[in-house]
Amino acid sequence: MISSATAQNELSLVKSYLLLTFIQKVFERDSLILEESGVLKTPGLYVEMINAGVDRTGILLSEVKHEFNKCQIRVVDIQQNLSGVYATYISNGNKKQFSMAMPVFRKEMYERMRAYLGLSTSMPHTAALPLPEKHRPIPDSRSATKPLRFAERNLVPPSSAYKRKSLRPAASATSGSA
Repeated sequence: MISSATAQNELSLVKSYLLLTFIQKVFERDSLILEESGVLKTPGLYVEMINAGVDRTGILLSEVKHEFNKCQIRVVDIQQNLSGVYATYISNGNKKQFSMAMPVFRKEMYERMRAYLGLSTSMPHTAALPLPEKHRPIPDSRSATKPLRFAERNLVPPSSAYKRKSLRPAASATSGSA
């Protein structure tokens, strides 16, 4: 019989693995978009900050994978939809399931991303503070009715920048024709 502490440790590792994997993909995608956008005067500064977040997630992800090896855990399938993120994993030869509701997953992902970027997670988010008048966008009838939301179908929507150039060599080697 598996102990409650062991089961909790397994779930914690799988959860961290999923969050770190998604966060790393988002950081890589955002870095490429910033680098290629041509909108910012100093994109290198922001790209460097995001790449530091990629490095942090990479270190943590390698630690989680090391723990997977020690505990004989292997994630075999990851699915996501509007309601949540789901993983099938094998632990000590037994097939198991993990799921997390999308709102909770996004919230934790956002908090971890702030931490990996060196931003405070204990203070109220600056996005909640109003912009000074001179920096406020001109109202647009289309944007006034739609709140900004995270991608509805996929946490990491495909982008032409991400397909063309990947920061991870293995990803570019496996994507035959994009």
